[in-house]
Amino acid sequence: MKKAGLIFVLMLTNSILFAQENAIDTVKVKKKWDINLDIASRYIWRGQSWGGKYPVAQLYGNYNVSDKFSVGFWATHNFKKEYYDANGASKGYQELDFIFNYAITDYLTVSLQDYYWPSTDKQEGVSNDFFNFGNDGSQSIDLQFLFGFSEKGVPIWFTLSTLIAGNDFRYKDEKGKQNFTTYMEIGYDFEAPLGLNIAPVVGAVLNNKAEYYTFADYNKPSFVNLGCTVSKDIQLSESITMPIWLNYTYNAASNKTNLEPFGKQFLVAGVTFTY
Repeated sequence: MKKAGLIFVLMLTNSILFAQENAIDTVKVKKKWDINLDIASRYIWRGQSWGGKYPVAQLYGNYNVSDKFSVGFWATHNFKKEYYDANGASKGYQELDFIFNYAITDYLTVSLQDYYWPSTDKQEGVSNDFFNFGNDGSQSIDLQFLFGFSEKGVPIWFTLSTLIAGNDFRYKDEKGKQNFTTYMEIGYDFEAPLGLNIAPVVGAVLNNKAEYYTFADYNKPSFVNLGCTVSKDIQLSESITMPIWLNYTYNAASNKTNLEPFGKQFLVAGVTFTY
């Protein structure tokens, strides 16, 4: 769910909006800690809208143990207590992730990410217990391979992400069987006039029979994340950068009955404080 001191500098604003992609750094370590705070108009992750249209605060950090290994965290909250509104649409949302990254080469990083998204109020049949990876739990483990070629002079990134444990079970036809839901994403990053950075992206879910991606097709590959981010860095001090950004996302899933009332198109604005 890459970037201002984290997943590839070229992936800055996607890390802002899509949680789980924002704590990888494949460039040479310059400092031990990277700390970021996002303020965004809403939370969109891979074409999925979580927490309705409400503004969110997102804090994330990355500790560089060595030039190759780092550990990080990512947290978000929209400060709404009700999990659903009166119409049954998503309202309150919170998430806490832990991330372990290892840079195999200058262009390939392997990441293991623990997603934990407890409901903001008590929900029948849902357990918020940490380390509950069962079919009533709110936790999953994602194995990611992130390729970034900016070090080679090519501003392209590619992500392959597979859920390997946790609540990713096939409920309709084979309840209890792990689905190993897989997502792929490719993006391009380039500089534009006036100091703008433009990053188009295409992302697709390949197998969604576990319905992990609520707003996606279930029986065929689904292009849930077609979009572009425009950003501009503002240097507040020698050590603090403030990127401002605008992101457009289009969810091309054909199964419209499973898209929430907010629709298939999302325009999100935000600002990031990076230290």
